[in-house]
Amino acid sequence: MAFEYLPIMAQAGAPKPPRVLVAPSNPAWCLIKKPLSRSRVALLSSAALRLADQRPFLPREDQSYRFVPSDPAAGEIVIDHHSGIGRVPRQDPDIVFPRSALAALANRGVIGALSPFHISFMGGLRCHKEIESEIAPAIAGDLKRAEVDVALLVPY
Repeated sequence: MAFEYLPIMAQAGAPKPPRVLVAPSNPAWCLIKKPLSRSRVALLSSAALRLADQRPFLPREDQSYRFVPSDPAAGEIVIDHHSGIGRVPRQDPDIVFPRSALAALANRGVIGALSPFHISFMGGLRCHKEIESEIAPAIAGDLKRAEVDVALLVPY
């Protein structure tokens, strides 16, 4: 299911003050050390996704994140983000959280394996310092412990 992202966001954001974009002080880019066909891959989503039985995200400035099983059969996905584009993804969460597509890539050998979990958090947070100094390092640590080689960010 396709939809036009930019017009929806322009309309939703029109009455609000512009957001301040902040570049991280120390970008943590690293090179991929092995081919994708041998890499373990995880999704990172800023759509505040969770399973129906997990604790909901709070509406504003929720700095927590959720582990979502990589298996699409694990349960119903709920989107807690209050973005103006939410109506369409709520009907088909795979639009913003392509678990099924990633699983298909693993089955075809395009990627080596799926992480046992993916991670979702609330996008649009304004607590930039906390994101850089606390949240991002915690997520990176969880991914490292799961031996994830590649994290694919799917912004919302």
